Amino acid sequence: MKKLVFLLSALALASGCAQKPAATPAPSAPPKPAASTATTKAAPKKAPATNPVPSDWIKMADETKGYEFMVPQGTEHKTQTVEGVDVYVAAVPAPYELGVMVVAFKDKTLTKDDLMKRAENVIKALGGKDIKMEPAKELNEDYSLVTFTNTGDDGKPEKGKILVATDVTDNYILFVGGAADKFGANEKTIDEIWGSFGMYSGGSSGNS
Repeated sequence: MKKLVFLLSALALASGCAQKPAATPAPSAPPKPAASTATTKAAPKKAPATNPVPSDWIKMADETKGYEFMVPQGTEHKTQTVEGVDVYVAAVPAPYELGVMVVAFKDKTLTKDDLMKRAENVIKALGGKDIKMEPAKELNEDYSLVTFTNTGDDGKPEKGKILVATDVTDNYILFVGGAADKFGANEKTIDEIWGSFGMYSGGSSGNS
């Protein structure tokens, strides 16, 4: 993914406005690791999920930003930080061919509903059109999940899921998706990725 796309997506979320780039991005530049695979000292507050992650997956963890999640081996990724907004973009390889994006930033005034609106703005900023978001499912005090569809800037239909998470000051939006016609085959993997997400702070509820 081009540097300009990174900048626009980050700024779009930070300001809540829509500009331009894809709901399921894949990086075109060589990966620039920004997450650590080291074991963290804090026990993360995980998203409530029932799908176990395959044993050969790898952990992507950023203790500074306070989150972690798992991805299949071979996943390429890169990060960008713009005006306090951190954007992680990854391309999960075949046979999945999924895009993953995590946006992390601080704003203690936002609710999960606010984050869902920001997520829709990010899709618009990534060139998405005809965006449809199913009713959000509140997983607990800290996490909500929604399934979305849109038409990408290349004119092809896309489908995926968005997980939003918030604690006292930190906010996270995780996008996982790909081609709409492959959603059925990839849904289990999509659920495993978002289901592995955890934040170290203990969440907005304060319960870890």
